[in-house]
Amino acid sequence: MSRFKSSIQVACAVGASFFFASVAHLSPVEANDKNVTVVITDHGFSPNKLTEPLHHPVHLHIENTGKEMHEFAIPEYRIYTRTLGPGETSDVEFSPWQAGSFVMYSDPYADSHPEFAGRFIVTNK
Repeated sequence: MSRFKSSIQVACAVGASFFFASVAHLSPVEANDKNVTVVITDHGFSPNKLTEPLHHPVHLHIENTGKEMHEFAIPEYRIYTRTLGPGETSDVEFSPWQAGSFVMYSDPYADSHPEFAGRFIVTNK
């Protein structure tokens, strides 16, 4: 029985070593979802252009640092945060499924008149 346990312990140790060795060469973006913070001020987004690879998970952390109400939207990806008051945040996680250049905007009053816009670019790399 102890020889059987030893074989299992060695197999687990070898498997764990292989796993950690294979993950060690990955960059943080490859090892985890990509985390991007988008700050909304009363004058626009920072950054106002995001470039992400096709089919790779992305986590957007949206922060309203302005004094007015704002929102974050990428309509082609059906992403719409709630209207964020000053100091509020929202998180969005998704994997872009279509390459191209898409508008991201803030329209806190939902009147089809965005207060400002930026670009969300998805590359096929």
